[in-house]
Amino acid sequence: MNGNIYTVETLDPKDFDEWVGHCDSVFGVGADYFRRHFVSDPYRDYDSVFIIKDQAINKIISTVRVFHRQVYIGGKVYKMGGIGEVSTHPDYRGLGLSYKLLEAAAAYMKKNRFDLSMLGTGRYSHYEKHGFMRASFYKKNVDADLEITNADIRPLTSENFHDMSGLYDKYCAGLNGCIVRSKEYWREWCAVEIKNPYGLFRDNQLTGYICFEGDKVGELAAGEKDHDILLSAVKPENGKISVPAFVKTQRAVFEEYSHDGTMICVFNPIEIDGIVLKDTTQTVEYLNTHGGIVRCGQDSF
Repeated sequence: MNGNIYTVETLDPKDFDEWVGHCDSVFGVGADYFRRHFVSDPYRDYDSVFIIKDQAINKIISTVRVFHRQVYIGGKVYKMGGIGEVSTHPDYRGLGLSYKLLEAAAAYMKKNRFDLSMLGTGRYSHYEKHGFMRASFYKKNVDADLEITNADIRPLTSENFHDMSGLYDKYCAGLNGCIVRSKEYWREWCAVEIKNPYGLFRDNQLTGYICFEGDKVGELAAGEKDHDILLSAVKPENGKISVPAFVKTQRAVFEEYSHDGTMICVFNPIEIDGIVLKDTTQTVEYLNTHGGIVRCGQDSF
């Protein structure tokens, strides 16, 4: 195998099923997960899925995908490429294949004028070689017990997406790192990725909503006075709720911590509050000292 020449290609639609199977063989989360993440993505593009084949057996052995997204930073919208599906067959690791694919992905993003790239990982050094730096997502664990009375909180469905989208745009556009959601994105991606949405109603009008899994809040869009009310929808077994640091609460705070699994690489200057951040280092240092980033659970890629 070491004598082979491995060439980067983009995914041919006829190889889609093989690509899905390859991703599952590496991650083991089920082929449907990767199929869903491609088919339900309104911005899907075969040309932003990079692969390497073992030409001797005509088999995909490594891949990286660029997700086309826009992201809010400093209240402005920037073109962002999400890195996902980074996977190499175990028999071909150590040959630098993912390095070649990540270089190809970076070249693609620069050519197509992406402003930055983001990814989620626990293998920091693997991506630091490509200019990525860790950006902090600040969180806190709060007491689940707080008496709330006369709150009209109901499960939500796709029929509520129109009102949810308005609340998301109002309350999340000012949070650094949140994905910009178009109508198509709500209809196609959110319809299959949203987790356990509950809404707060007043006079039968949706005024805020929350999404959570177990004891972890993945998304909250509401005015600050409604944060605690919406948290009452979460019923964790351990008596604690994990929430993003921006959530305002009168509940006891047990601990505050940061999750550093997100990495960022900046290609073009980012402007926040009139300050021009010229590169990755300046951008990450600013974000980490000004509240960090916020990643909503259903936007994971």
